[in-house]
Amino acid sequence: MTVISNTRVVRAKYVPKGEAFSNENFKTETVELDTQLNDGEILVRNLYLSLDPYIRYSFDPSGPRALPLGDTVGTFGIGEVFDSKNSAFPVKSVILGLLGLEQYTRISNVQGLIIIPDARNPNIPLLEYTSTLGVGGLSAYAAVKTLVPAFKKDQPVFISSAAGSVGSFIGILAKRAGAFVIGSAGSDEKVNYLLNDLGFDAAFNYKTKDTRAELDAAAPQGIEIYFDQVGGETLDIALEKLKVNGLIVAIGSISTTSAKTPYVTKNLNLIIGKALTIKGFTGFQHLHRFPELWSDIGPLIANGEIPLQKITAVKGLENTGQTFADFMEGKHHGKLVIEAGSL
Repeated sequence: MTVISNTRVVRAKYVPKGEAFSNENFKTETVELDTQLNDGEILVRNLYLSLDPYIRYSFDPSGPRALPLGDTVGTFGIGEVFDSKNSAFPVKSVILGLLGLEQYTRISNVQGLIIIPDARNPNIPLLEYTSTLGVGGLSAYAAVKTLVPAFKKDQPVFISSAAGSVGSFIGILAKRAGAFVIGSAGSDEKVNYLLNDLGFDAAFNYKTKDTRAELDAAAPQGIEIYFDQVGGETLDIALEKLKVNGLIVAIGSISTTSAKTPYVTKNLNLIIGKALTIKGFTGFQHLHRFPELWSDIGPLIANGEIPLQKITAVKGLENTGQTFADFMEGKHHGKLVIEAGSL
């Protein structure tokens, strides 16, 4: 048996709903990893590992997606094939898919993994495959392509949690089509990013501003499309502000994910009165569209036509716990990743 040392991050302690994450919920440990592969397996040296809200579900002991303590925390990420007994994934190829928060991940079931064909293109930073060209960008791209027939010129579009990788790319796509884009975010820094870096038409800090008043000021005739990533009170207000025949694309509900007491939506009756359409969406049902995303958007990033989004790469697996706890408190915006290695 051939073994190597593998530093990994495991679940050390569950986090019941309503409680905040801390560094103590994660444990970093070094174990021996057997590298003797079976036919069809690959060994991946991990490079960039994404930190996203869905990780929270595996820590909820009462939820259906809870996973055992002591197991490596799983996430989407980018890695380089270190060894392979699978001809579809040759050594040195760079892949995107479900990995572990660890230095190396041994993978038996390669379904869902995809090789990044242009991974070493100097005009496209590899980190972009965690953001605009990653799962977040795919979620935005597929949601727009699948659920929005076409943005119209000056059409009022509201995006909550707009400074994240999903919301910001939705805003970019809507702006490119000529829509009037409004975003909400949780800090003045994030608001400035939306306005000055991404070119949103209006943006506000929902923690210090009144959402109803800000939407009235930005779109006095009402909004036509709402991309919901937070749920809760913001969804209620959007239901009020949507025009007749308006559309809600429901992507997330981060405001209620960790809430001990569920928020009761009060304005559901307006769905009937205004003939509104609500469409639920998850990017994980559209992973097959990565090649389409890369062929459509990759060249626009390479030539500078689409701006690079904010990405924070934190070096060292040992920093995962505190980084994720800060992230869940809203202390990071844009895309957040752990850098476990480099090409």
